Amino acid sequence: MTIKTLFIAPYPAMIPLIEECQQEEQDLDIHIELGNLQEAIPVAKEGERQGYDVIISRGGTAKLIEAEVGIPVIDVHVSGYDMLRVLTLANDFPGKKAIVGFSNITLGAKAITDVLDIGVEVFTIEKAQEVDELVKDLKMNGYELIMGDVVTIEAAARYSLEGILIQSGREAIFEAFMKVKSTYRLYQSKQQEISLLHALLQETASNFVVLGPQGQVVYEHWTDFAACPVPVSELRGGDLQDSETQGATEIREVPQGKLKQKRVRKVVRGQVYDLYTFSELRERAGLSGERIEAVSQLPMIVAKSPSMSETLDGIARHLSSTCLVLIGEAGTGKRLLSQYIHYKKHAGEGLYAHLTARHVLDAMDAVDPDVRTVYINGLDELSPEDISRLVSVLGAQHDPHRTYVLALEQETPAYRPLLFDERSVRVHIPSLQERKEDIRPLATYYIAAFHGTLGTSPIKIKEEALALLEAYHWPGNVDELKALLKDAVTGEKGYVIGKAKIAGLLAKKPAQAEVPESREFLQGTLDEIEKRIIHAIMKEENDNQTRVAERLGINRSTLWRKLKQ
Repeated sequence: MTIKTLFIAPYPAMIPLIEECQQEEQDLDIHIELGNLQEAIPVAKEGERQGYDVIISRGGTAKLIEAEVGIPVIDVHVSGYDMLRVLTLANDFPGKKAIVGFSNITLGAKAITDVLDIGVEVFTIEKAQEVDELVKDLKMNGYELIMGDVVTIEAAARYSLEGILIQSGREAIFEAFMKVKSTYRLYQSKQQEISLLHALLQETASNFVVLGPQGQVVYEHWTDFAACPVPVSELRGGDLQDSETQGATEIREVPQGKLKQKRVRKVVRGQVYDLYTFSELRERAGLSGERIEAVSQLPMIVAKSPSMSETLDGIARHLSSTCLVLIGEAGTGKRLLSQYIHYKKHAGEGLYAHLTARHVLDAMDAVDPDVRTVYINGLDELSPEDISRLVSVLGAQHDPHRTYVLALEQETPAYRPLLFDERSVRVHIPSLQERKEDIRPLATYYIAAFHGTLGTSPIKIKEEALALLEAYHWPGNVDELKALLKDAVTGEKGYVIGKAKIAGLLAKKPAQAEVPESREFLQGTLDEIEKRIIHAIMKEENDNQTRVAERLGINRSTLWRKLKQ
């Protein structure tokens, strides 16, 4: 098998020598074209399109071609014989002499002139554009003979200087032919390996694209789409922190529906590549209670209070469990905690699903296989027989990477099969009444969150207003606090939420049967409400004025004055 070779000669005098050497080379099918520097690039691209295996050229021309084509490019070097020939020609030439060229010429020239003590100066260039100005300066400094490549000789002619073209001889051309053979064998071996990998990818994977360091498409394969279903320009958003991050998943809305998009980063020989795969999200349209999403960051959980800190510690101890039962009143944030559990366990890998217990019983097999955490609520709608069946359904799931988080408001005998199953771990969630220390940071967080999402004006809440929040019993727990603060920030046009705003909102709340004194507690003037709050906290703190003052956010002298009023 002969190697189809394109030889792009940078100067005409090289062509007869190539043709002569070609007669002695049987393994190469050589086609010769003339082209120097930029003019050689379209010739090289056309040669690649026509199926040439290798391209041969010289010096700066070979370097330019190599950056533009995807097949091997062999550089014809200037041999020591070539340099000796040109220096012999120039030896008897009177006047100052210089060699100007790219490093492939000047490195060897400098070695020879130094060893043989030949009076020729050597100048190295990086770009062809540098030659003209350099030759102009050489003329001004009295140089009369310039030796170099084609671009150098052309510049010398423009400034009326003598020029000698440094040509590549038979030795250099035959050396290039040998390099073609060895390079082609290696290139073919790598191409065969790549072709095999491509074939295997097409058999084992579908719908993916690989992006290179500059975001360019390196390789892609589509079976369900005509092209990438998401614009490639949108795939570069957001840098991964680690050099390799496995399975980061997003859900994308496209005209075809919802897709799962996974991103994996790989570093190969110092170059960063991003692999994006796409697959259909298995989601039953219109199914009540089902929601599948990607949890891309750790949810914010406020745990300043000992009771909530203890809950998070309990979750941390049982992260390896595949079934956790969160027990807490309505509004205590069980769904948010289930997302917290998901991220702590999987850190962005896989999806999170929110399902009703009825859906789990009726269609558990329909849940997308990439779901790693299933949050299940609505257990109060199940009969005792259904609860037993739910335990069996969850026990029959064999995916060790999937976690089930169930929500209960209270422990009752009806849930015994679930609560006391050996695979289940119970985690109790405190009510907001049990975590009063979290009310201040929660209020601060929600005010900031609403400012960012709704564009509301308030950015601060006064101490007296916070004291009212801490004194209220919050039957609706964190959800009720969040709803009240939303009403407060949307109704306040200033920058600070005061006591009057919070007191007014609390006064509108209906009295709770389990707290009959709440209606009277919020009756009367603001000063009267404030006194009740102070006395209630004094009672809770066993008349410890230092702790009472800390909770109210005032100093002891102010507290003493208010107690005497």
